[in-house]
Amino acid sequence: MANKDEKVSKFVDAITAYAEEQSRRIHQEVEEYKTERLFQAEQQVLQDAYQLIQRESADMRSSRSRELSRRELEARAHLLEQRRQAMESVFDEAAGRVRAYTETPAYAEQLKESMRQVTDRLPEGERIYYLSRRDEALLDGLKALCPADGELRLTDAIRLGGIRGENRKAGVIVDDTLDQRLEAEKEWFIAHSGLTLE
Repeated sequence: MANKDEKVSKFVDAITAYAEEQSRRIHQEVEEYKTERLFQAEQQVLQDAYQLIQRESADMRSSRSRELSRRELEARAHLLEQRRQAMESVFDEAAGRVRAYTETPAYAEQLKESMRQVTDRLPEGERIYYLSRRDEALLDGLKALCPADGELRLTDAIRLGGIRGENRKAGVIVDDTLDQRLEAEKEWFIAHSGLTLE
């Protein structure tokens, strides 16, 4: 019987050893699996964190960029308003000086010369010469220069002075008004004043 007990004992030892080996291997596989899953989870967390940081960074850059653009637009608008005010001031003063000039005898002579030049440039036939209502007192001096086919009219459209001639049949307008000259100076002033924004 000792032999049988010995065989059973060896068999139990072999099964126990095999079970322990299987248990150890299963335990090792579980540990390896847990380690791998933990590593994958850490990698996923790192990837998610990296993407979050990139999104937040992009949002901050975008926000900063929008804020800078907004500030730049506000600054440009402010500068444009200052430029507009400076131009208005310069041209209001110029208009005041032109109005003062229209009260001088030199203006009456210049208006006669303007009448001659406009007449020379307008084709004959149904010519109309427009003057500012402010120049009504000078009409008598201009009537002698008005051709037989011409007519002198007063208008509120000319604020400063000068003459604008029209031949509607020919479709020709000759504008020699002080208003038009001042407007042309505005364009020159804008181009050459250095008040442009880049």
